[in-house]
Amino acid sequence: MKRRRILFAIGVTVALAFVWWWMQPAKMSEPLPTTSKPSASEQAVAKLSTSVAPQIQAEKKKAVIKQIEGAFSAPIAFYGRVIDQNGDPVAGASVGYSPVDNFISSNTHYTGASDAGGYFSIENIKGIALSVGVEKQGYYPVSDKYDKSPSSSATFAYGMGPDSYRQSPPTKDKPAIFVLQKKGETVPLVHVSSRQIDVPKTGQPLSIDLATGKTAQGSLQVASWMGESIDPRRYNQRRFDWRYQLSIPGGGLIERKGQFDFEAPSDGYQPAIEINMPANAEKWASQPTKEYFAKLADGRYARFSINFYPGALNGHPEDRNMVVLESYVNPKPGSRNLELDPAKVVKSP
Repeated sequence: MKRRRILFAIGVTVALAFVWWWMQPAKMSEPLPTTSKPSASEQAVAKLSTSVAPQIQAEKKKAVIKQIEGAFSAPIAFYGRVIDQNGDPVAGASVGYSPVDNFISSNTHYTGASDAGGYFSIENIKGIALSVGVEKQGYYPVSDKYDKSPSSSATFAYGMGPDSYRQSPPTKDKPAIFVLQKKGETVPLVHVSSRQIDVPKTGQPLSIDLATGKTAQGSLQVASWMGESIDPRRYNQRRFDWRYQLSIPGGGLIERKGQFDFEAPSDGYQPAIEINMPANAEKWASQPTKEYFAKLADGRYARFSINFYPGALNGHPEDRNMVVLESYVNPKPGSRNLELDPAKVVKSP
């Protein structure tokens, strides 16, 4: 779905750029001075310009339409290869191709599969850009959220130049690389899906049970402090001081940084972690998302993601101060495996 939205945006951007160029009026000569009566020759030139202008616009329109048609009809020949996290080829991976080949109606979609060496290709199709994604049962899709290494999907430029979203087209000798992460040993986990939880703004700690998502008592303690807003005329957005503290009484926390880090560390845990965001911070953010491993007081291990939504003390009524929490808990004390199989999920009470 995300890839289709990107492709649609690409098509709209290109077409609008062409239309904007077409809508610009044809450049004419400087207007005749009005301080004196135009001569006969000047009147003839003015009359000729008036009659020629519509013709120029018509020719310009034809040129723009031809350019748009040409951009959306650029020939595409694509070559790719699927490998796993160890660099081994992945055979039988499903491949989806989505070219931006139509501005008005829905774009065409094609499917394919990787061969024994992980290679795949498609030719004799057209479009201004091509989005490619791979998947296979027993593998995780790899996102580029964590780093800029090859992922499981990408978009490539054909009828337009490459940029930060579109890569240069690959060749048969240098195919584009796509990566899938082979799943490891999975275990039953208690999963709490995303929940919105209101948090006091004055530093009063709130207890959250990572195994249920319920408040009032639990393993995770969340406290927040809000500051005054800074004059919005000094900044592009309304800024304010805010601070959160997370703690696990009798246990600890450590940040989870890898997309496929499923085993909780054996040591290195801190009893508390603080997120401090002063209003004048160079990289100020109002809604950061963090991921952590947690060692609970009863010997269980968990991992969770937490998205902060701080609200300023003197902000608007809709400035709700809350966190959005999603957690996974291994119900077996001492087991650090936190890789979930959806078929083995244990629903929270």
